[in-house]
Amino acid sequence: YAYENVVNLRMPYDLLMDTLDNYSLFTNISLSQKTSYHHPILYGVASYAAILVIIGTIGNLLTIYILLRPSLRCNTTMRYLTAAAIADLCTLYSWNLNLFYKYIINSYQNDLEDISLYTCRLISFLAFSSLQLSSWYLMLVSFDRMMNIHFLFWKKDFGKPYISTYIIIIVATIILVLNSHLLFINGFIEQNCIPNGKQTCVICYKRLTDDRYVFPKWEKVHLISYTLIPFTVMSICNLFIIRRILATNRRQSTKTSIINKSIKFRLRKQRQSTRMLILVTFLFILLTLPAMIYHIFLRELFEKKKPLKYILQGILLCIQFTSHTINFFCLFFYG
Repeated sequence: YAYENVVNLRMPYDLLMDTLDNYSLFTNISLSQKTSYHHPILYGVASYAAILVIIGTIGNLLTIYILLRPSLRCNTTMRYLTAAAIADLCTLYSWNLNLFYKYIINSYQNDLEDISLYTCRLISFLAFSSLQLSSWYLMLVSFDRMMNIHFLFWKKDFGKPYISTYIIIIVATIILVLNSHLLFINGFIEQNCIPNGKQTCVICYKRLTDDRYVFPKWEKVHLISYTLIPFTVMSICNLFIIRRILATNRRQSTKTSIINKSIKFRLRKQRQSTRMLILVTFLFILLTLPAMIYHIFLRELFEKKKPLKYILQGILLCIQFTSHTINFFCLFFYG
């Protein structure tokens, strides 16, 4: 009888300890999965992202409209710049828009990718593809301009509008196919999961068998395609273009008296156009370089330093997406 009393006394105790253990476990999960960060810088970054969407949409649409005018659309360089503006327009509605949604609209600070598996795959595909397309089209702008300036045969043999259209389609096809796996195998839905507040059942940028599927594995491919290759080509092309401009200016300064007004006007317009293209590509390199440095060298360092990680990533994303917003202002500045 005494033994039975001891057993009966221990049963509520064991039940209480099990409950506390379960509560402790639940609390840890809650802290790790449901932590929201409220910081004025995050709200400022999110608001700036929304401004970029508005200004970038208007600016890129105006850029497309201007560059499609009959006087410009026959120019191969302007066709590449039009394609870049279309890609820039798409970039604004991926990770940039997600900043505004996450910190301003969604009370739990969930991502757009968390809404469903379809949004996860669509946004990731749109983000990676549009960013890579934008940088490659800008690279083609620099390359085409450099070849036109240095080689007379280029404009005659490769400067035809239909050839640039073929090149635009080929580049788009390659990059879209390269990123197409994101539409089919990126992300999964957790089994036996019940959505609750910040707790979502959609796991994006991972595979069921590979947690590092997108970050950092595919991210490395993206950095090579989006930054390393275009940066290298654009930098080399811009150096050659600037060198030719300086040499041309020196020659013209000694022949000013024998150049008529029509030739002067044409040369001035060509220089303005070239300077505008140099400015566009230079700003792209300047504004996307900090994000590239972070993802290559500093990502692991800030992985566990939250909310500093989110603040830094938000600022770098805004700087990066600014480069996909300002092309219209460069066009307007140079007439």
